[in-house]
Amino acid sequence: MADLKPVPNRPDTSSTHSQRATTTSFRIPVFWYDKVKEEAERLDFSLSQIYLRALTQYFGTFQDDSWETSGDPEVYDPSRFYTHSQDKKGHGVSLRVKIPTPLAAEISVLTQSGMVPAYRSPNDVVRDAIYHRVKQIARMLDNGELDTAVNMAMLMSDEMKIVSEAQEAEELIDALRTNAHAIYSRGDAGAVTRLKKYLADRRDVADSIQEPYRSDYLAAIEDYEKRITAGKKKPSRKK
Repeated sequence: MADLKPVPNRPDTSSTHSQRATTTSFRIPVFWYDKVKEEAERLDFSLSQIYLRALTQYFGTFQDDSWETSGDPEVYDPSRFYTHSQDKKGHGVSLRVKIPTPLAAEISVLTQSGMVPAYRSPNDVVRDAIYHRVKQIARMLDNGELDTAVNMAMLMSDEMKIVSEAQEAEELIDALRTNAHAIYSRGDAGAVTRLKKYLADRRDVADSIQEPYRSDYLAAIEDYEKRITAGKKKPSRKK
């Protein structure tokens, strides 16, 4: 390790911020000290200017909690690390893939080395690699076909999500009716008590269901509650 006490050898003009400066000291691997020194000599900068540039770029990667560099998703910066799992709207998709063992080992070494602060986990490396490669391919094609395909895929994903939510809600309501009917149909002395508890428990978690399906789910609960109050022995399963 190398002990460094950054002291500028010339006025530091690398920052546009008019902030007060402070002196600090820290330890870094000799490898990075040599890299910083080499870059400083190449650019005719002081060591502190290189440190400041590195810090500015590092913290700049956390300005937006998304993969996008700005409000315009078409703006792509090849030098930036894209490690976030969601876009600005909070949308994200989980992927599960297998990769060759040697590549997994390289990713593990990379994240554990700490040489790239933006790579805090293997997932960060994978997301960054995917993002950059997709953008590179898009640039190579450069005919708009990939963008069209991406837009269509996103549209189809949204439509399928709506269909899936509707199917899941229908299955949920069917399950509620089936279970309520099964409980009450036993006809024993405790059937009504158990059904009341079952319906009360389901009402407590109904807020987790999105509208308009929540209203349908609550309506099914209320149907059985009314039948119990009316004293009907076996509520109908018909919707």
